[in-house]
Amino acid sequence: SGDTLYSHYIFSDDHGTSWRMAGPAGENTNEWMLVQRRNGVLLANMRGNTGRKRRAISISADNGKTWSGFQFDEALVEPGCQASLIRYDDAQPLMLFSNPADTERRKLTVKVSRDEGQSWPIEKLLCGGPSAYSCLAVLPDGQIGILYECGVESPYETVTFAKFPREWLLN
Repeated sequence: SGDTLYSHYIFSDDHGTSWRMAGPAGENTNEWMLVQRRNGVLLANMRGNTGRKRRAISISADNGKTWSGFQFDEALVEPGCQASLIRYDDAQPLMLFSNPADTERRKLTVKVSRDEGQSWPIEKLLCGGPSAYSCLAVLPDGQIGILYECGVESPYETVTFAKFPREWLLN
């Protein structure tokens, strides 16, 4: 009906006392994840609703007031689905990304970047069948946890929790 989607994020820089909305990061994008690179630059990773079947990426060097024009990350194939992006800060800082890495909602995969999200050379398949939304977390014991939708006939049959050590991703 002529409506255009824009990604925004709402943030607090005073521990939740007040909240503000940052500038828009991308037209026809939503369900975005945000991480801060070691140099302070914000990286937005968004669901692109353009039919391009790739994740939309934008960066901000001014805490989200303005964003670069978004571009598509050719390494991050997607069917148009929510994804998850987190930092794993250790001796070797990593970014972890999960989504159905296909043009359909299947092949839930976790990818690893060693260069602040510039490339994603490491990947591990968690579910080869139907899958959809996921959420990554670093657990108190240092393992990585992921909650995700998956099934045999449909991606929405069950919600599964898995955990694995960082080393499993890197080997």
